[in-house]
Amino acid sequence: MDVQQDLVIRGENIQRIYDYYISRKFLVNRRYQRKLVWSIEEKRAFIDSIGQGFPTPLILIAEIGLNGEKQFEIIDGMQRLNAIISFIEGEFTLDEAYFDLNTLVESKDMLDSGKLTQNKPVLEREICKKIANYTLPLSVYSFEGENKIDEIFRRINSNGRHLSRQELRQAGVTGVFAQLVRQLASKIRGDSSHFDKLHLDAMKNISITNKKLPYGIDVDAIFWVTHGIITKENVRDSTDEGIVADLLAYMALPAPKPASGNDVLDEFYGFGEKNRLEDIENALKKIGVDLLEKQFLHVYEELRKILQFSGTTFNKLVFEKPSPTISRYFQVVFLALYELLVNTNMEILEPNYLKVAQNLKFAGDKHITVDRGGNWGVRNRQTNIKAVIGLMQNEFSKRKGNDPALDSWITQLENLLMQSFTEQALYDFKIGFHRLDTIGIFDEDLFHKVIKTLSAMANHDPHNVGYVIIGVADKKADAARYETIYGTSHVLYNQFYITGIQDEAIKFHKGADNYFRKLTQLLKSEPIKPELKDQIGRDMRLVNYFDKLVLVFQVKSGTEPYMYDGKLYERHGANVQEIAPDQYGNVYKRFFTS
Repeated sequence: MDVQQDLVIRGENIQRIYDYYISRKFLVNRRYQRKLVWSIEEKRAFIDSIGQGFPTPLILIAEIGLNGEKQFEIIDGMQRLNAIISFIEGEFTLDEAYFDLNTLVESKDMLDSGKLTQNKPVLEREICKKIANYTLPLSVYSFEGENKIDEIFRRINSNGRHLSRQELRQAGVTGVFAQLVRQLASKIRGDSSHFDKLHLDAMKNISITNKKLPYGIDVDAIFWVTHGIITKENVRDSTDEGIVADLLAYMALPAPKPASGNDVLDEFYGFGEKNRLEDIENALKKIGVDLLEKQFLHVYEELRKILQFSGTTFNKLVFEKPSPTISRYFQVVFLALYELLVNTNMEILEPNYLKVAQNLKFAGDKHITVDRGGNWGVRNRQTNIKAVIGLMQNEFSKRKGNDPALDSWITQLENLLMQSFTEQALYDFKIGFHRLDTIGIFDEDLFHKVIKTLSAMANHDPHNVGYVIIGVADKKADAARYETIYGTSHVLYNQFYITGIQDEAIKFHKGADNYFRKLTQLLKSEPIKPELKDQIGRDMRLVNYFDKLVLVFQVKSGTEPYMYDGKLYERHGANVQEIAPDQYGNVYKRFFTS
């Protein structure tokens, strides 16, 4: 491959690196980048090497233009850069002391403005200066075309020194199969993002951590770890993505179904003795990537409901004595559910979830016997799937509708909540439309504000989607107040308190249907274009999150900006701001030149 680029090797001290960071110059492309998974211990070891003046590996970045500004897309070195930022901002110690924020001009400004807090004890100033003046080696490329960046990422990681086998498969691969595996695995972990490209400072909000921090994702709370399917270390090595890839291959390919294992997955990624990349790509395109994603998430969410009713973890449900290696047992149960829910168009009625769970009790000891070793044979997997279908099928009923995927919102809601950390302007949350007092008056001004917010989100950029979700509090005090008034507790997901709107719907409107109709009628009177009313009304929905009813407003950008009551608005962070009339031209240009 003939790659034409400008290449510059240069050194930048850590003070300059931190300046780039707070100026939001560093970009992460999540199509190919690894998730943030370095432990505190690994970060500390890297900073210790810097403190002792040891050489560090080259950091590779691509110089690109974004929104008219020069940005640096990180190709290799994201974990190291994050370790540096984390240390400066006081997330961990070196020699049991924290970085002195007064060492750098930039960190001192953050300290003085209250954006950072100085943790104690404080590391000696001379050591901090030594770290701040340490020169990192940077390799800076200037490219035209993202495909070249993808190729460089794949090549520099092909030696496999730091990547697991699954990460090597995914590195720089941009086909529909690899992309769907990334998306689904990310949604299950909870570290999905609204856009592929994020600033490095946003990554910490969806990083996976083994330390209790006020942001990020606790590795112990990830589905795979909570339910004892794989270990924390497996998540770091992207074993979960390998499981997702295995399941997708089974779902997408016609009979005879494929075997499972590392060698088989290599083939689906275009490696190994038999290249089956074209087979899996064509199969996904034939079924439809969006449909397959919905079907996968539908099965996953039904399994989560079964586990919720069981009152225990997957591992403890399936085994009398928990087993350390059960990913194949998980695949058997998942694919048995897939056959029932999707291929035979069945459903589980509410009273039967507990019965399904009871039928699965200790199934790993009594009914499932999986092959050991590197690859998992087709016949053994099929035999076990049929055995589990036999355990469960009497608790299923024929589904009346024809689309078993469209009502799946548990995972989607969780991902919308997490995506709000990285793109705040396109997400907003309200606990409800009734005031949190003893009278509980319906707040029409709040409803107007929600519709104004949606119109502002639609003006963010062409081809964008924004959400306002009702029934979610982001402050514990609001959730506690809600509980005092209605007597029902919230469901906690990450840092969000999901209260639902069913209590105010019952108390003030005699049910969710009447409540929904009232909001629909109010929408008709809002001072926005008819086509925007139609779109918001059409996509407005009530969704179930376990035992909570949540109201979701969705807005989609149009072919031109939308006005609210004759004025243009934009959303910056969590604030809606009116656009001055002399700036209207710039907003319209954004749409017409896209």
